[in-house]
Amino acid sequence: MQLQLLYKGTSIICYLLSGLLLLATSSSFSQAIPTFQVNIRSFRANGIYRTGDTRLGYYIKLRNTLSDNQRGTIFLDIRNSYNQSLYHEDIGVFTPPFGSLSKELTLDNSKFTPGFYYVSMVISTNHFNQTFTSVFAVEPEKLSSTAYRPNDFSSFWENAKRELVNINPQYQITRRGDLSTIGIDVFMVEFQSLGNAKIRGWLSVPKGRGKFPIIYKLPSYTTPAKPETKGSFAVFSLDARGIGNSADAQHLNYDNYLTTGLYNKQKYIYRDVFMDCLRGLDFIFSQTDIKLDLNKVIVKGEGQGAALAAVVAALDSRKVKGLIMERPVLLDLRTVFALGETQTVMPWPVNAYKNYLKNSKMPLDNFFRIWDYFDALNFATQVKCPILMGAALKGVSSPPQSVYNFYNQILGFKREIYVSPDTENNMDAAYYVLENNWIRETLRIPN
Repeated sequence: MQLQLLYKGTSIICYLLSGLLLLATSSSFSQAIPTFQVNIRSFRANGIYRTGDTRLGYYIKLRNTLSDNQRGTIFLDIRNSYNQSLYHEDIGVFTPPFGSLSKELTLDNSKFTPGFYYVSMVISTNHFNQTFTSVFAVEPEKLSSTAYRPNDFSSFWENAKRELVNINPQYQITRRGDLSTIGIDVFMVEFQSLGNAKIRGWLSVPKGRGKFPIIYKLPSYTTPAKPETKGSFAVFSLDARGIGNSADAQHLNYDNYLTTGLYNKQKYIYRDVFMDCLRGLDFIFSQTDIKLDLNKVIVKGEGQGAALAAVVAALDSRKVKGLIMERPVLLDLRTVFALGETQTVMPWPVNAYKNYLKNSKMPLDNFFRIWDYFDALNFATQVKCPILMGAALKGVSSPPQSVYNFYNQILGFKREIYVSPDTENNMDAAYYVLENNWIRETLRIPN
């Protein structure tokens, strides 16, 4: 089944697709060995409810494909984001041979405050047993989070920026003929950042006349950058220090990157990484001889890259014309901790930080006193450009609650959010269609 949301308001576009049957495009579910055909759909086709709605729930239709009676139970459980059971019901079912059963499951909307709710339906009969899951939302745009921005937050980052300015960037750009294609010129970019670390990235520029809009692409967690070899936009993809082509001074990996220097806010690796990313933006604006349209720069990333993109857009809002954040991690970490600790298996990055705190004997309060300088949520109010956010409805490292907590702080600017229905660690194909159209609309590029 597919629940599809198209919600517009204050320039919001949100598609919320909820897959009760784990099939992206089918309205029914069939077993490989025929026993039951199950169709479940929300009362509201968009899957999102308002507190004033009189009806909240699901239509359930079962069809027996056997020449045998089927009797059993639908075990329904609804939980909130903190894994607390809010509603439970056992519903008896009976279908004669080749018969069908239709039911309406109606819930009391007044019991659901703004947030996300996780539905589990176990349909169990004498011939069939299957669990169907869904998520529905009640006014997620009303979610809010408590700000934990340190008093010296602004001065801390102004000092870091001043330190960066005092380092000669020594920009170098080298065309790579071995990587260039018939339509794209590829360049290796190098510059100096904090601690005189050499940071590198790939700049890909389409061949042809005129100047090209730029997508500044920031790195996912410990993922080396790759040059783009197709497309109609220029793309600058950065390697974070310690990873890929920027691992000269130190080689870091998945296990230790997140916690390097965490004992001190001045030494924590993300202070340097944030400045590396900011210097990458400076590099783009230093290149007046390359065919780059400096009036059309969008910064984007997925996962860690989404958080880095938010920081860059916040720290230099004058240069950035648009911000794209796909499934951001390292965002609203207090909420991520609270949600993660309720899971049977603690998700990343909560488990990684917990292990570090245990081994280093650092109290959790001390960790957050450092982390609050780096949480992308605390940069949200400084973002002064249009923003597109993508959330995976079943995400645990990037839960939709945290994405909305950031999104809801962006006021007075064009903002859009897309929620991918049945995914946890990726977005569905429709998101990328929306993203491409959003870029063109934001930069006023005709199709």
